Amino acid sequence: MPAKALLIGFLIVALSSPLFANETLMLREGTEVRIKFNEKVSSETSVEGDQFVIEVDEDVDVDGKVVIPAGSKGRGEVTQAKKKGFIGKGGELNIRLNYVRVGDKKVRLAAQRGKQGDDKLGTTVALTVLFGPLGLLKRGKETAITPGQTITAFVERDIELPFPATPIPEED
Repeated sequence: MPAKALLIGFLIVALSSPLFANETLMLREGTEVRIKFNEKVSSETSVEGDQFVIEVDEDVDVDGKVVIPAGSKGRGEVTQAKKKGFIGKGGELNIRLNYVRVGDKKVRLAAQRGKQGDDKLGTTVALTVLFGPLGLLKRGKETAITPGQTITAFVERDIELPFPATPIPEED
């Protein structure tokens, strides 16, 4: 009987240790999250509503405990895309970073980015003066976000996250 009591006592102590504890930590609104783009998003090929994969570039911690590990995946979305145009008009691309996943939770992000390609209006005016209407065929530049490019996003609202963190390797 003493061996049984000793075993029960050992199990109680072992299961209450930090290795088995599932705690939650509060990730606060406004916390910075470095995001890396995994694919090219371009004004030339994207349309409004297109989604793309994003990845957390650096660990995010609360009180020294990692709650969003680097490599956690998420989603972004194209909110506006205009191709480069004639008369030197550059392309336009606006995106929104929606969320990253941690376990079964989605951490909503507050970040938007707009980018506009170089307009070539000055060049177009010069070409029009020199070559007449054919100068209007001069095109501006496309704008794009390339793989590996990073941006700082912010946590949109307070959220409790499990610790230790368990990222989902694939986005949904």
